[in-house]
Amino acid sequence: YFLRPRPPPMRRCCAPLGVLLAASTTQSLSFTAQSRLSRVHPARRTAPPTLGAIALLAEQLEVVRSIRPADDSAEVQFKLWENAGLNPTYKVSGSISGEPSYTRLFSHADWREYSGTEPLERWMRAIVTWRYSTVLRALWKLSLLAALWAYAVASLPAALLPRTSPVPMSLFGQALGLLLVFRTNNTYQRLAEARTLWGRAIYLTREVAQGVATALLFDRRVASKEEEMEGAAEGAAASCRYLAAFSWELNAKLTGPTLPDDILRALFTAEEAEWMAAQRSRPLQLLGALRRALHAQWREGNLPTHVHRKLEENVSELNLVASSCERLFSSPVPPTMSRHVVRCMVLWLHVVPDAGHTHSHSHCS
Repeated sequence: YFLRPRPPPMRRCCAPLGVLLAASTTQSLSFTAQSRLSRVHPARRTAPPTLGAIALLAEQLEVVRSIRPADDSAEVQFKLWENAGLNPTYKVSGSISGEPSYTRLFSHADWREYSGTEPLERWMRAIVTWRYSTVLRALWKLSLLAALWAYAVASLPAALLPRTSPVPMSLFGQALGLLLVFRTNNTYQRLAEARTLWGRAIYLTREVAQGVATALLFDRRVASKEEEMEGAAEGAAASCRYLAAFSWELNAKLTGPTLPDDILRALFTAEEAEWMAAQRSRPLQLLGALRRALHAQWREGNLPTHVHRKLEENVSELNLVASSCERLFSSPVPPTMSRHVVRCMVLWLHVVPDAGHTHSHSHCS
């Protein structure tokens, strides 16, 4: 596991791909990794490198990796977001300007670019790339309409406008600002929770994969029995396949299926992939299959009771992560609040030019 290179950074929408690579712990039994382990700790080499199930798993995961984009260029990122049914012009910050964004995983180069330059240089770059801002692209039409309305009101003679005190508008603006702050805080709390859930999913996936590999492939008791080695290897490979497919299918459930059944066909037999694709909730079915695989290894005596109990707890936590992700997806920030904010903004922008114009004329007179 620790001998494999880290994957390149990917966008946030594809964060489960990192979970997939982390789940492939059992690939540490590839021929290269096995030879390295045998050189470092010859006495600890308890599993032969010729297990057919592990070799097949390595080939299947290579197919899965080939489905994943090989680079992180703006063109590839645009295509990924478009396949998910989202407009990257408004959703992917920094996709055109190349500026760092939370929609992409940070690397060392991104951190150097983000915080390793002088403030003046960062300020100038932010001004130069302003025209590529996703916020500007989303709001310039509304801002232009508000400016035209204010210009039209200011162009009228003061005698044609009702005398309006700016005090109510000032109080209204303060209340509107608080409402916007509450909504923004709610949104960022959801973002923080989503990131925490994905981090939890990565941690739990690694825990299950490493626990299964240690108990089924490196345990001396299992390795000493030739008739049980192949069954243990099959169980470890099946568990890794279920973990890898779980991350992809949870991603597809939350963002929309961009690769409908390619991952399932790459990891499972045609019959198994067809059955899994027909299920209403694929992530939960994959966790159920993982539970059955672990239980079968425990019944055969390959998994100690305390290890099986710990793995069951981790799978239960993965189930909780999936349920929490579904809750975030199905329960957005209350749409009533969004509509209320829009209506208040329209009223405020409609009346403020009149109050300001009347107030300025009263001071001039």
